[in-house]
Amino acid sequence: MMLARSVIGCWDNSTCGLDAATALEFVQALRMSADVFCTTHAVAIYQASQAIYDLFDKVIVLYEGREIFFGPTREAKSYFEAMGWVCPSRQTTGDFLTSVTNPSERLAKAGYESRVPRTPDEFEHIWRNSEAHKKLEKELQQHESDAANSGFQERFKQSHKAQQSKRIRVASPYIVNVPMQLKICLKRAFQRLRNDKPSTLTVVLGQVVMALVVGSVFFGAPEDTNSFFARGSTIFFATLLNALIAVTEINGLYQQRLIIEKQASYA
Repeated sequence: MMLARSVIGCWDNSTCGLDAATALEFVQALRMSADVFCTTHAVAIYQASQAIYDLFDKVIVLYEGREIFFGPTREAKSYFEAMGWVCPSRQTTGDFLTSVTNPSERLAKAGYESRVPRTPDEFEHIWRNSEAHKKLEKELQQHESDAANSGFQERFKQSHKAQQSKRIRVASPYIVNVPMQLKICLKRAFQRLRNDKPSTLTVVLGQVVMALVVGSVFFGAPEDTNSFFARGSTIFFATLLNALIAVTEINGLYQQRLIIEKQASYA
């Protein structure tokens, strides 16, 4: 997604299976991408550490599909604490926000048991009438007004057009045309073959040996219909052999994918 220069990235539980340190490095990479390339990343992450949570600018809390908060990460905890919920001292902010939507985990302050909201509708009603929601609406209106008057869309189109290669449609979302894509892919394929000489030479030498073996069948064969069956069988065997040799490339395809090698390490 970063190589394709996507403006908006959506990541659904992309840290699943990663240890805490690797998950933090992944989110730090997203943070760097957002800062350097001015992109936006929407991340759904479970059991996020406090270090991961602090990397985000804003957080959205959903309760059975209802939006009950959307705003700066530093204000989310105080918003629900002011509502009457308690955040234990050792609980991270991310776990606290998710526990608010779980009746079996959330804890109300003493004296607030009958005053805090319980259902998604009650949470949403409080959020819609809160000062935080009014502030959010003002920010959205100001952003839309600034975007409409700043000519950002036109500058973005001109920037995308300047990055596109020759002989490519202006309306195309790609910056490289099809011939250049084929050239890059072919170059990459040849580089893989060159860097994997043992496998390549093994297949080539095997083909040469089998060609000599198969060719020897034709040596001294009579030039009449008596050799028709032998010649047909040999041609079939040669065709089948080439088809089966291609199966050996399947392992190579998996080995060339670093992500799959990473996943295999957890198996």
